[in-house]
Amino acid sequence: MKYSTRDKILDAVYKLVYINGYNGTSIDMILKECSIPKGSLYHYFKSKKEMVLAVVKERIAPKMYEFYDLKKVKEEDSIDTMIRAILKVSKKEELVKFGCPLNRLNQEMSPVDDDFDKAINLIYERMKGDILSVLRDGSINPDVDLDSLAQFIIATVWGSLSLSPKHSSKKRYLNTINHLINYLKSLKH
Repeated sequence: MKYSTRDKILDAVYKLVYINGYNGTSIDMILKECSIPKGSLYHYFKSKKEMVLAVVKERIAPKMYEFYDLKKVKEEDSIDTMIRAILKVSKKEELVKFGCPLNRLNQEMSPVDDDFDKAINLIYERMKGDILSVLRDGSINPDVDLDSLAQFIIATVWGSLSLSPKHSSKKRYLNTINHLINYLKSLKH
C-alpha cells in the first residue's frame, strides 16, 4: 500500500499535537515535519482544525481501541478481562510517557470547541460501551452500577496517565492503577 501525502500529514499532525497540544502546534511545525509545501497541505485540508479533527477520527480513535484492548479470552471473567486491558496499557511506552492522546486533546479543546467535544465524546462513548459490554458479561456483584463503574475505570486510567512526562513512568502507572485493580477484584461475587 502506497503511503499518501494525506497520511503523512495526519501522522505528523498526530505526533505534533500529541506532544505539543493543539495550540502548541503551528502550521509551520506541520509543514517542517512533513517536508511539504503549504499548498500541498491546503490541498488536503482547509485548516488546522480540519486536520486535527481528521486525526481524532483516523488516528486517535483506532489507537484508543488498540490501547484499551477488551477482547475477552475464552473462559475469562469480565473483571479479569478489564484487569488485563488495564495492565496492557503499561506496555505502551507512548501512553505512559505522554499520556492518553484523547484525554490530552479533550482537556485542551472540548471546553472551547463543540466540534472537538462531539468528536472526542463519540470515542469516549464507544469505549464506555465496550467496557460496559465486558462488565455485563461477568460475575460482578449485581448491586454495582455498571455505568458509573465504566466511567470510573476510564477516569482512573486517564488520570493515571495524565501526569507530566517528567513524572510519568511504567512503575508509577502500575503503582497507581493497582488500587483500581484491587477494587475491581473486590467486585466479584
